[in-house]
Amino acid sequence: MKIGRLSIGHITVIVMLVLHLLPVWGFKYFPTQDGASHIYNSYVVKEYHNHENYRLREVYELNATVFPNWTSHALLLLLLYIFPPLVCEKIVLTLCICLLPFSLLYFLNSVQKRNIVFGLLGFLFAYNYLLHMGFYNFVLSMSLFFFTLGYWWRVKDELRLANIVVIYVLLLVTYLTHYHSYALLIMSLTFFSLYEAAYDALRGMWGYQETSQPLAQRFKDGLTRFKPALTFIGSLIPAYFILFSYYFYLTNAHGDEGNHKGFEWLNDYFFGMKSLVSFRDDHVLIGRVLLVFFAIAFVLTVINRIRKSSQFRESEEWKETGERLWMRVVTQMDVFLIMAVFITAMYFIAPWSGYSGGWINDRFHLYIFLVLLPFFAVNLHRYTNYAVAGIIIVLSLWHLGYNVHTYAMLNRDIATALSLEGMDEEDTILMSTPGEWGGFSDSLGFTPKYVEPFGHIECLLATHKGIGYLNNYEANTDHFPLQYKETEQYKAKELPADYAIIWRTEYGDVAGLEEEYELIDSNDYNRLYRRKRAAPDGQMWDGKTAITFDMQPEDGQTAPRHIAVHADTVYVDGKYGWLTESERDDFKNGSEVPQPYEDSIWGMEDGVFRVALPNGAYEVTCYFSASESEPLEINLIAGGEKQIQRLRIPAGNETIEKRYNITITEEHLTQVIYTRGKGDHKRWGWSGFTIQSTDGGPNFHLPEETDEQ
Repeated sequence: MKIGRLSIGHITVIVMLVLHLLPVWGFKYFPTQDGASHIYNSYVVKEYHNHENYRLREVYELNATVFPNWTSHALLLLLLYIFPPLVCEKIVLTLCICLLPFSLLYFLNSVQKRNIVFGLLGFLFAYNYLLHMGFYNFVLSMSLFFFTLGYWWRVKDELRLANIVVIYVLLLVTYLTHYHSYALLIMSLTFFSLYEAAYDALRGMWGYQETSQPLAQRFKDGLTRFKPALTFIGSLIPAYFILFSYYFYLTNAHGDEGNHKGFEWLNDYFFGMKSLVSFRDDHVLIGRVLLVFFAIAFVLTVINRIRKSSQFRESEEWKETGERLWMRVVTQMDVFLIMAVFITAMYFIAPWSGYSGGWINDRFHLYIFLVLLPFFAVNLHRYTNYAVAGIIIVLSLWHLGYNVHTYAMLNRDIATALSLEGMDEEDTILMSTPGEWGGFSDSLGFTPKYVEPFGHIECLLATHKGIGYLNNYEANTDHFPLQYKETEQYKAKELPADYAIIWRTEYGDVAGLEEEYELIDSNDYNRLYRRKRAAPDGQMWDGKTAITFDMQPEDGQTAPRHIAVHADTVYVDGKYGWLTESERDDFKNGSEVPQPYEDSIWGMEDGVFRVALPNGAYEVTCYFSASESEPLEINLIAGGEKQIQRLRIPAGNETIEKRYNITITEEHLTQVIYTRGKGDHKRWGWSGFTIQSTDGGPNFHLPEETDEQ
């Protein structure tokens, strides 16, 4: 039946697609455990190259290696140039939810078109536990897995170079998305190729009751049927190399011992279909109904095959062709049953976590049932297909309905938890206690059972203004785009935080915190603290309208009425000093009669120097000089603007001056100095600077006199 040019099947898919995307776009927040963290880390990667974001560059370093966990971060990174963070996440979620049913429909249409109705299960399985965990890369990799298998099945009988190229592109994208799906895909392609060849060989050798060929010839012909399969497997050698290279990297870097779940847990998870359960156990009933549905489909498939075998045995066709009965009992579709059994065995054998990741059993569990779909043969009548479609649709909408109710409740809680205000300053550092909170939901009336929807949502508060977050779990691993910057002398995670979010489970442990921090906002879920700040030190000015800083070695000679700054002059609140921990060098020109600004401090990484100042208008004069042999390039940012760009300092002892005007509104002047030079010349040099008030002198807010003073 068709309506216009669209069949009832197309209309069903479109309606289901719209319904399953409504929760993504209908709610402001899509509750996941790690989703906010992915948004934040993609934001950091996007902003990392901007030198004005010195906190991000101080806390993190890029992990620019080709590891199999890039795709969703790359998508979010590109989308962040166009859309707000939450919209970017919704686009990625749309891909996760849409691509799984599409890939299953494509896969089933390629393998066994009569089973295409089972592709509707993609909508049910799209809203799985790992999606709500925020494992976007894995969910995307599932779709790539089935797209690749479907494409291979279409072209397997006439593989050409162009087909191999397409398969490799799909394999590469799958690898960059998730290693687990890539490994399972390589194993599936290998096993399916060998099974196809073995089935054809056995059919040629013993598929018929009578044959004129001698057994030796049949055996030889059977072996030749393996040639295409072996050729294809040979073409996969580079893919195997990638597979085992990363595997050995994981075992060498993280060891080969894993955390195994007990049989009771595995059994409960399997029969509870808990790969579909995220926040509440109501979904377990849906999973068990689904499991019964699969069991009935399996029984009907066996009955259908027995019935067709009996009909064939009684037909004239069997007598005319001489075809053996086993060819009707054993079919090509059995390869999917065998693969599902293999994945089931892996589910029970594999560790839950190991190497550099976890949730291994959960991932296998999702694949077991989806790989099995082509095996089913339940289309005894067209009304059977309607019944199958109806059952799947009812289960999917039932599953979706529970999720929508949960999302509505959690959106209230998340909006409350993110209502904190006051973290408005740019380029600061944020910490949270605890670093991952999975507490009670006020709206739901219970603690979400399997997924922690509040786990990393504070990342959304840090996704702006260059805020470095110290409780970023992704930066502790080697399979995400960022890592914490660490050296023997310096650990980014030990940097003092400017702001602290305290979740309510830790409210009783803030006594020590309140000595250094002040409460600036709170709600029913958390509190926001800001580090207490000292007022600018008026003694630096001593009645003057200008102050001058002379940057020089420890044993250098400071000019009169200049403030000496050394490579290790760390910023003191209310005064001055370096904010960054990056390595800096002293430079001394060696003159017997040193002059101000001839000696310098040099650095290769960005240097950030802060001076506490009263708000007002100032003129800043910077002094630069290079060595006799090495010219320098200077770039300087102040007040969030590029004040000095690509200033060339020629070799020699000549001092170059550069001025700019700035208005201070946050009681400090922060200058970021860096260079764009290359190789050995990639360094900056800074001799000093003068800050001159241009609006009547600094206005220090001194305490008012009282009768008690």
